[in-house]
Amino acid sequence: MSAERLPDGGQDICLSHVVVMSGIRPAGRTVDQRPRGRSSHGFLYIWEGSASFYPEKGDKVCAGAGDLVLIPKDQRYIMRYTEDGTTFVLVNFEMTAPSGEKMTFSDRVRIVAQDKEDRRIAGIMAKLEMCSAAENRSAVFRRKELLYRLLSLIYDEDVLLDLRQPKYANIVPGVLLLQQTYLENIPISDFAAACRISVSSFRALFTEQYGLSPIQYRNRLRINRASAMLRDGNCTVAEAAYASGFDNIGYFCRFYKKITGETPLSTRKKDQ
Repeated sequence: MSAERLPDGGQDICLSHVVVMSGIRPAGRTVDQRPRGRSSHGFLYIWEGSASFYPEKGDKVCAGAGDLVLIPKDQRYIMRYTEDGTTFVLVNFEMTAPSGEKMTFSDRVRIVAQDKEDRRIAGIMAKLEMCSAAENRSAVFRRKELLYRLLSLIYDEDVLLDLRQPKYANIVPGVLLLQQTYLENIPISDFAAACRISVSSFRALFTEQYGLSPIQYRNRLRINRASAMLRDGNCTVAEAAYASGFDNIGYFCRFYKKITGETPLSTRKKDQ
């Protein structure tokens, strides 16, 4: 059974079988995953040096120092180290939905992040490397914790949504500002100003990337928050609406049903 693409919403992800490897490789060292395909998901972080991936399908991917490469499960490819003394950390893992359904981030090998001046990715990968050998329960939990932190960092920067493509790079500051302030009624002009582009350009690029306008995207984030609060069962419909940025209860209920297919009260009762 093929894996399902990871949805954009707040669905949980279950990580297991987290195995960390590290090492130094000479130029020309090759890994061939074409015969059977990769047996697990992986994140490859390059400390120094470089490596190139040659997938059976898709374009060549060249990664260098500070790059974090996502290698999806079942991918068939050749990977070749292209500099002597290339040092790396590789994190292999399995990923499923709470139902047990197999999940994946992508259908291709790709660079999903590049370390910045704060070196947050390097910090996480160094800690993963430090607890790679231990097999006690504490180490198992620690590796999972660090991998979740890595995923959170990647999603915070929207890298997995292809915003690192040159076409969309200009809207990253506005997208991050929108995600951080989605409970506030900040005008679109502020998001555009953060990107130093016009409102029309921001709106067009945003809609092309997400399939939603900035306002529709913000409302989806609010509905996701309200839904989580209602499922928790510790608040009323009105409390969930107000806490999620909706001032009009009637509009909230209509919009909630349009997005989720059920009324807010149905969600609240269903999960009690």
